[in-house]
This record gives sequence, structure tokens and C-alpha cells, in this order.
Amino acid sequence: MWSIGWIVAGAAVVYGAWTMDRLENMHINPYTAPGLVPGVLGLGLIVLGAFLMLRAVRAGGLQNSEGAHSTLAAGRLAAAVILCLGYAAGLVGRGLPFWLSTFVFVTATIMVFQWPERRARGTIARGAVLAAVCGAGTAAAVTIVFQEIFLVRLP
Repeated sequence: MWSIGWIVAGAAVVYGAWTMDRLENMHINPYTAPGLVPGVLGLGLIVLGAFLMLRAVRAGGLQNSEGAHSTLAAGRLAAAVILCLGYAAGLVGRGLPFWLSTFVFVTATIMVFQWPERRARGTIARGAVLAAVCGAGTAAAVTIVFQEIFLVRLP
């Protein structure tokens, strides 16, 4: 089950965050310790992995294991890996502003994963508009949160 992988990854992130230097000798506020945000994100991975596991078990995932190895699942995994690598290695920091890179990535990801259903229903144009709206909202939210709240300078 993929959920176990997410739970293990979350646990590894929590462990790494817990073992980070807390900078106590510099009298750093505990809420600004370097491991705080990664630790919270790791806990989020654990919780969401547990929800994913619960959902899979309720859907009969323990009895039917062929779905995880189907050609469709493998193709979707390959598409996700290609899109994520394209975003991380091809868009971010390559001359495009972060917000535009994020907009392109989110919009393309939604379009790729919804393409078969939208094509079958004849709603590709509607899907493209919705993907662009989601991409714009995500790009704006992520940019604002990181620049204004976390004070991170984005590429």
C-alpha cells in the first residue's frame, strides 16, 4: 500500500526535524526553530497517510491488490513523476518567476490527470478553465504564504 510509504516518509521527516539543532544556545524562540515547519509537515504526511490507508481498507484494498499494479496506475505514477521533475528541475529557477512556474505546473497537472474523463464527456475547454483557475489560486496562495508569512525569498 502506498499509504505505508507516506507514513514512513512522514516519520522520517519528523525524526529528521526532531534531531535538528534547536539553536537553544543562541536563545532562539522555539517557534522559529529550524525543525518546526518540517516536523509539522512530517506529521501531516503521517496523518494523511493514515487517512489514505483507512480509505483503502474501507474500499477493500486488502482483498484486491491488482489495482496498485495496473497499467493505468503505473502510467499515472509516471506522469506524476515527470510533471514533478519538470517543475523542480525545469521550471523553478530557470528564468520564470516562481508564481508563473507554479501556475504552469498546477494547471498542467490538473489537465493531464483529468484529460481522459474530460475528453470522454466533451468538457475539455471547461476543464482547462477550471485548471487555470486552480493554478492561479494555488500560485497566488503559495507565493503569498511563503513570501509574506514565512518570509522566504522565492526564485
